[in-house]
Amino acid sequence: MAQEQLNQDIKWLESQLEAKKKELAGAGLEQKEEREIVKDIIKEAPQVPAPPPPKLSDDAALKASDELKEKEHAHVVDELVKLVFTKNLSSALKVARNLKNPHLLDEFHDTLADKYYEKLLESRKIKK
Repeated sequence: MAQEQLNQDIKWLESQLEAKKKELAGAGLEQKEEREIVKDIIKEAPQVPAPPPPKLSDDAALKASDELKEKEHAHVVDELVKLVFTKNLSSALKVARNLKNPHLLDEFHDTLADKYYEKLLESRKIKK
């Protein structure tokens, strides 16, 4: 189930990447590196479509964020990334936002964008 959700997230990310490229090209804006576009898409994550279960309830997300608050910064980011790949993007973002730490949220976005970018490369959907 987690692999299926990951595939759905990557498919969504691919469509967002193509749309963002067209938007930048159509507006005559400077083309960004694909990795940077992926980071922008992840940061705009409220647009993530609501995934099917399993997802964390609000109580479970709050509990998970409370547990993570007591861990080291790098460990928290790693745990959030693991949550993306074991549950889904929406659940991990909910936990990350409950931490109420903008610096941590930004690092999570960057790390996650890098991980998704690697997955996109692995799936041979984009090239360097």
